[in-house]
This record gives sequence, C-alpha cells and structure tokens, in this order.
Amino acid sequence: MRFKRDLIVWHWVGVVVILALTSLWHFAYSWAPNVVSAAIFPVNQSAWENVKLFLFPSILFYIVEYIGIGRKFRNYLFAHGLTLIIMPALMLALFYFYRTGIGLEPNLIADMIVIFISICIGLYIGYRITVYKRKVGSPAIAIIIALVLAAGYAFLTFKPLEKPLFLDPNTNGYGIEGYDDSSYGTEYTPHRTVRPTPSQ
Repeated sequence: MRFKRDLIVWHWVGVVVILALTSLWHFAYSWAPNVVSAAIFPVNQSAWENVKLFLFPSILFYIVEYIGIGRKFRNYLFAHGLTLIIMPALMLALFYFYRTGIGLEPNLIADMIVIFISICIGLYIGYRITVYKRKVGSPAIAIIIALVLAAGYAFLTFKPLEKPLFLDPNTNGYGIEGYDDSSYGTEYTPHRTVRPTPSQ
C-alpha cells in the first residue's frame, strides 16, 4: 500500500516534469537544427509533429521513476510503455475536438491545456495498470513501442504524408519542409522540395 501511495506522488511530480519538458521540446529544434534533432523534436506546428512532445520527455521521466520506485511493480514497464501511445492519441483527439468539433481558433493556452489533460489521463491509466494485482503484458512490449514510435516519428518527419494531419497551417509545409527558420532567427534552412503548381 505504501508503494502505491509513493507511486501516486511520483506521478504527480511526473505531470509537472513531463509538462515542463514538453514545453522545452517544442522549441528545442530551433536551438540546434540538424538531422538528429529533427528526428527527436517537433520541426513544425502540424498536429503530427506535436505528438513528438510526449515520447522522449516521458521516457526520461520514466527512467528516473523506474529507478526510484517503478522497479517495485512488475507491470510498471508495460503500463508506461502503453502511455507512450495513449498520451499522443489523446492529444490528437482533443486537438481536433477543440479545433474542428468546437471550432476554436488555435492558441497556445488551449494547446497547453490539451497537453496537460493528455499527460494526466495517460499517467492515471499507467498507474492503474501498474498496480493491477495480476501480471499483464511484458516489459519487452514497452521497449518495442518506444523503438517503433521513435523510428516512425523520425521517418515521417523526413517522409511525411501529404495529409492534413502532417500539414503545418503556418507554412503550408509538410515535415521538415514545413520548418520556418525565419520565425526562430536561425540561419539553418532545410532542403525544401518545390512542388509544381497545377496548371490552370
């Protein structure tokens, strides 16, 4: 029982830490624009690129939490591997709900609320699975999830689908081509492919 209470405290700290890290993650690419950072950090303002905010910040916190208390629970790794899918999925659902369903204009406050809610719900689900009495899943699944997501995010940054999910509404670009270096005051300009204009 004591370990469960301790895990709750850790998770509340996690909400703050992950939220803070996602805020830094949002701007990190502009500080060090290169191929490696493009695979890790969001490179534009598309909905898809923003799901990167949850992967590495969460993993960094989970490593610390696992050392601190998570190793006392046999379901910890599997449960928190699932949150790496749950949190971005929630963010996308809430993102489209407030922008398309309700029709609100995109704004930073609404986006931060969406991220906060996604983190809270994700960690709550992670907690419930972690403290479940029976063993569920496998730690290997958590590792596979993290690796597949990291590879998928990197691939779709450089080879994005030309769908609304991947479109930066500010630059009308996809993936790394949607990065607007002038807005960050940097001199780095990724290669952009000029798409032919349809003939009239």
